[in-house]
Amino acid sequence: MAGADPFRDDAPLVVSVRIERQGAELVASLALRDGQGHTRWADGLTTTSACEVLVAGVGLAIATQLLRAPERAPAEPSPAEPSSRGPAQAPREPPQAPPPAQATRDAPEQVGRAVPEPPRPAAPEPSTSSGEPSKADPSGPWRFVVGLGAIVGLGITPGVATGTTLAVGVHWSDWSVALEARGLVSLAKEVEGLPLGMTAFTATTVGCLRGRHLFGCGLATLGAVRFVPEDPWNMRLRSKALVGVGIRLGCAWRLSDRWSVNGHAEAIWIAEDAVLRRHVDPAVTPPPLYWTSPPLGAALGLGVTASY
Repeated sequence: MAGADPFRDDAPLVVSVRIERQGAELVASLALRDGQGHTRWADGLTTTSACEVLVAGVGLAIATQLLRAPERAPAEPSPAEPSSRGPAQAPREPPQAPPPAQATRDAPEQVGRAVPEPPRPAAPEPSTSSGEPSKADPSGPWRFVVGLGAIVGLGITPGVATGTTLAVGVHWSDWSVALEARGLVSLAKEVEGLPLGMTAFTATTVGCLRGRHLFGCGLATLGAVRFVPEDPWNMRLRSKALVGVGIRLGCAWRLSDRWSVNGHAEAIWIAEDAVLRRHVDPAVTPPPLYWTSPPLGAALGLGVTASY
């Protein structure tokens, strides 16, 4: 198979094999050198099976290299020639340049220690819709949202009103829809000298388009304004319904995967306003209005939101 006796003292090629155990594996280090001691080829094999499997692989690797080797053993010297030849009497074919990856390898002992393990496929990282790796969102594309906040309103009741807001809704992708309930109490205690207590209760449907921090919303409001005069006999409620539509602009800051805080400002066009009139005899000419809702209302809010 090699074309000549492979076991010679003056063989042009020398194969060395070293087998050792490293942990649970058997490691074989192989090297092929020329007559000058230059490494022509080096390789390493590992197995966790029996030694016979490793030896069979070593033999196959050596046989493959010998079949591809361009050199053959020199012819036997004739009796008339001296038994020993100098370097000039043993012409050899010029050695082929070893591949760069093989020429830089060290002795078989070092090769055995540097045998790389077979590459293992890396687990794919979860990614967001933009393709960037990120941790997976356990809540999925739909999230249930609950919010609680404080609000200051102007134009919904006489004077400035303050109150609280409770909201429930859902978020998906960049959109959200929520239903908000509000309770407001006017800071004003009278209207044109008439002592009054004034409160408002509204339900608002809010649909929003959200960016990373900013959001814009459209909203529709339905509610009622309650007037409580100290002297109930000289005032009556002409109308207390309140209907309006508006827009909202705001900003949200995420505190964690679940919690965030937000602030917003909104403007409301009041389509159906609340009107306050004096209680008089129907036969008498109607008195002037004491108060009616302005065409536009405004509100500022600050709150905290939890998503599930």
